[in-house]
Amino acid sequence: MKIKAIAAAMALLAGPVSADTQGVTADTIKIGSLADLSGPLSIGGAPSIRAARMRFDQVNEAGGIHGRKIEFITEDTKYEIPLAARFANKLVRKDRVFAVLLSTGTPANLAAMEIQDKAGVPNLFPLTSAKSMFEPLSPLHFSLFVGSPEQAGGALKYFHGKDGISKICMQTVANDYGQETVNGVEATAEELGITISVRGSHKVTETDFSGTATAIKNSDCELLILGTTVKDTINLYATLRKLGWDKPVVGNMVPYLPLVAEAGDGATEGLYLVAPYVIADFEDGDPFRAKFRADYSAEYGEHPNIYAQNGYTAADILVQALEKAGPELTTETLVEGLESIASYEDPFGGPNYSFGPDKHAGGTRLVLVQSRNRAWEIVETDLPF
Repeated sequence: MKIKAIAAAMALLAGPVSADTQGVTADTIKIGSLADLSGPLSIGGAPSIRAARMRFDQVNEAGGIHGRKIEFITEDTKYEIPLAARFANKLVRKDRVFAVLLSTGTPANLAAMEIQDKAGVPNLFPLTSAKSMFEPLSPLHFSLFVGSPEQAGGALKYFHGKDGISKICMQTVANDYGQETVNGVEATAEELGITISVRGSHKVTETDFSGTATAIKNSDCELLILGTTVKDTINLYATLRKLGWDKPVVGNMVPYLPLVAEAGDGATEGLYLVAPYVIADFEDGDPFRAKFRADYSAEYGEHPNIYAQNGYTAADILVQALEKAGPELTTETLVEGLESIASYEDPFGGPNYSFGPDKHAGGTRLVLVQSRNRAWEIVETDLPF
């Protein structure tokens, strides 16, 4: 955010008390979301919204927060920027929401944030690890995750230290999310003196990776770093292995889903991913996790995935911040509430989240996982980044 925009945001934060605060009445708090519910990232967007709604329903059934019930208004962007901008205008100007939560994807969030920032509407815990979600520091922007550049950089540092690699390949989707991976790889490669031999990009909808895989196979790369989503990760990795390329491949948090590890007949066996959280073990006897899975499955007819975990966590952190903000709810008191959450324990068994006046990205650690026998196994629990 530019300096003028930050100043404008600060002026908005210093504005009126709760009686005049957009999206806040005596008995309701309006929260919006710009989620991908039916597009290429709906595998993340839809479960996150379901779990968040489940948490808000629990709060409302218990009487709300300081007497106010949460009204959760969601719009389906289909991961399309024009729709994100259109619905951002609706949420801000027509629905007049207090804050926006769990919007899906970097490009859609960037488009929406231009609209939200001008209206002083916070953008909270988007479903993306882009650094542009929380840097430069803004009172209106909070994220759950360690940034995409750090995820890519952490992967590169790990394999450089472990295997002494000196030449790598890089393949990303051709959008803002992919560019953040590129930024992280380039910065870390320069720091470590590593050569990037192949740089490739593709559309998020691309399915044929024969040419890309051939170029990588014919290179002298010792490692491939991905900034990809779900289907493209599976297709590219499977194509590379069919061609006989046996070097390590590492992606980030986006494809960290059981269906990726389970794909095909061992199609993703050996794939590494770096993530700022862990897929919960719902069989470990923890009562919260057992109840969460049972309730989610009963409500939606499917088991919760990692994005459902993220959705519940994001909603729960927001609930805690709203409680801390007190009865006189304004954007300023919400920010103070969020910044006071110094150690939120992940109920799903992953790294804790922490916030503060100078820290608006909650992630504290990265983990490295690998696809083994059609499941994700943790390789490292505290990856340097």
